[in-house]
Amino acid sequence: MQVHVRSVGLIKMLLGAAERDVVVPEGTTVAGLLYQLRQEYGERFSPYSMEPDAASAHAPLRVLVNGRDIAALGGTQTVLGEGDDVLMFVPIAGG
Repeated sequence: MQVHVRSVGLIKMLLGAAERDVVVPEGTTVAGLLYQLRQEYGERFSPYSMEPDAASAHAPLRVLVNGRDIAALGGTQTVLGEGDDVLMFVPIAGG
């Protein structure tokens, strides 16, 4: 099946494009999609797509599926469906 991955800011730079279609197996979760992208983009994407495990870890990746934050769905275990729109970004804070 195919999902549409969109990215902004730093993630767009790391993935090399703002939008792309990704083919994943039926029943793939957000975690599975992130794993597939880590395999494709390696070290430059990996630190941002994994759970932080230390104070020095990179900022957490935010993921929305069809406009809804995965935190309100099933987290990284959210199952993706054909044609889902997945938006990825690193939150920006400051003042």
